Amino acid sequence: MNFPTNPTPPPPPTYPSAMPSAAPEPAGPGLSEPQRLINTFIAPKKTFADIRRNPSWWAPWLIGAIFSIIFGVLAVQKIDIQRFLQEQIERSPSAQRRMEQLTPEQREKGMAIQATITKVAFYVYPVLTLIKGLIIAAVLMAVFNFILGAEVPFQRAMAVVFYSYLPFIIYTALLTVSLLVSSDPNTIDITNPMPTNPAFFMDPMGNRFLYTIAASLDIFNIWTVLLLGLGFSVASSNRKPDAGTGIATMFVVYAILVLCSAAWKALF
Repeated sequence: MNFPTNPTPPPPPTYPSAMPSAAPEPAGPGLSEPQRLINTFIAPKKTFADIRRNPSWWAPWLIGAIFSIIFGVLAVQKIDIQRFLQEQIERSPSAQRRMEQLTPEQREKGMAIQATITKVAFYVYPVLTLIKGLIIAAVLMAVFNFILGAEVPFQRAMAVVFYSYLPFIIYTALLTVSLLVSSDPNTIDITNPMPTNPAFFMDPMGNRFLYTIAASLDIFNIWTVLLLGLGFSVASSNRKPDAGTGIATMFVVYAILVLCSAAWKALF
């Protein structure tokens, strides 16, 4: 007697993993440093994706340092530092009050010391930008990793920061050219020298709070904020956060910093 055989049991069903898949790390030789520099301006996602493969940050910092040194040397030679400092004091009520409390001899000595410090700052600005980059990278790494769940190591965060600040090389180059071609470089307000923000058309001696807010709407600042948000989202080892969330987060952080700065300047 023939008996029916049992059919082969079907394979067990599969279920999608509840854990988000990590973004694949780029393989292969990747981009060269010149390609990363160029792509920061024309295809920034490619640069930030390549940072996951190689988180080097020295190239954008070095180029920025060269441009800033060139500008610093020209500024010290062509700008009357004493006049520049006096204009900054006139814009600050608190600084004016401090100067009024000094004797003429103390005031002269204090201005001479400040002039020397300012000249040194022009020359060592690349070192200051390095320190600034370290601080910004640490703060933003904390924001994106601990608040948004990103996975961006510190060296990778450094690379994102220095590549995101590359637009300011254009800013420095334009300012350097302005010093070279101007008949009187002292008429250039190096704190806000170009019509790239609404504050350029405002009186810096007027409402300091509104002036600071208007100055923050600078094309180069907004460009850099966009790159930072995109960079931290793309350079993350997982899929959190997406580009939109990263950019929105950066604008929130930037807005908080601007409001704090504007309030401080309005008070002092």
